[in-house]
Amino acid sequence: MPKQRIAIVGGGLAGVYTAYSFHRAGIEFDLFEARERLGGRILSTETGGLDLGPTWFWPDFHPRLHSLLAELNLPTFEQYELGDALLERGLGQVMRRQGYRSGNLSMRIDGGTARLVEALAASLPAERIYLDAEVVAANLGEKGVQLRLSVGHSERPFYSHLWMAIPPRLASRIAYAPALSPHSTGQLSAVPTWMAAHAKYVARYSRPFWREQGLSGDAFSAVGPLGEIHDASNGEAAALFGFFAIGALQRGWISDEDLKTLCRTQLIRLFGEEAGTPLEDWVHDWAAEPFTATGDDQTPPRLHSLHDLGQSIDGSWADRLALIGSEAGGEQGGYMEGALLAADVAIQKVI
Repeated sequence: MPKQRIAIVGGGLAGVYTAYSFHRAGIEFDLFEARERLGGRILSTETGGLDLGPTWFWPDFHPRLHSLLAELNLPTFEQYELGDALLERGLGQVMRRQGYRSGNLSMRIDGGTARLVEALAASLPAERIYLDAEVVAANLGEKGVQLRLSVGHSERPFYSHLWMAIPPRLASRIAYAPALSPHSTGQLSAVPTWMAAHAKYVARYSRPFWREQGLSGDAFSAVGPLGEIHDASNGEAAALFGFFAIGALQRGWISDEDLKTLCRTQLIRLFGEEAGTPLEDWVHDWAAEPFTATGDDQTPPRLHSLHDLGQSIDGSWADRLALIGSEAGGEQGGYMEGALLAADVAIQKVI
């Protein structure tokens, strides 16, 4: 077995956090990210730091994330919930009702969730990070694990272990030699990728004018295109964001510009004319991201399911391949806390 040197596949939160932990512990690693950026499903706009991916965390349920943010000195703030909410039951049927206050404190990272990834990556050696580097094959031999990357990358050295910080369905599509067992492939392929079927719309304004109307920014619509809307403002920008109620397959036939027009029209119905002229707005469809979603991810799961992946890898790869992505995070699977939890379980075995 070669000297301990671990290949981390995936530069989302789990991958970057693992690299951060390895670097502090003096463990050799290389991190491979198929995109041209780090963050994975964590993505914030360059203007205003508005989240196009995960937004909230709950300190009561997410102690690892809460502790990590404190360790990195990243400021957080409470989600704005003051004021009334809106309910749109049909065209021209907008009702105003008492706002909903979540039972547990909903928090956000000031300046966008991407600042967490940036803070973790800031201390990492640049020569250990490979962007635009899709892993397409992994071969396990007497000398260890050797990876084959997408076109344009030189042959990589041998690694003692391979850690997958990507969705299980994507991990199952890598060409392994020896091949994963049918049991392992079936286990990985059966795990839905959290958030993969969703899309977000975000609109930035000069001020949070809805608050002047005594509104929280929360709105729920049976008309769409957004089914759920919230205040997305932070210390840098005033904004609203919403989750699309239109399914991924239907969204694929509509251009981003047309989707933006539909969203602006809906916001006017709910919040007035000023809502129709944002300074900037964005649509981000995660179902269209090949390094997030597969064809099986175009329909969202009905429930936030618990997936036990602890025994999913068997055979020759059992002691060499670890799953550390968010979906492997047990009861926190799919959340940012799940990414940290899955990574910590694996990290503790080598540190």
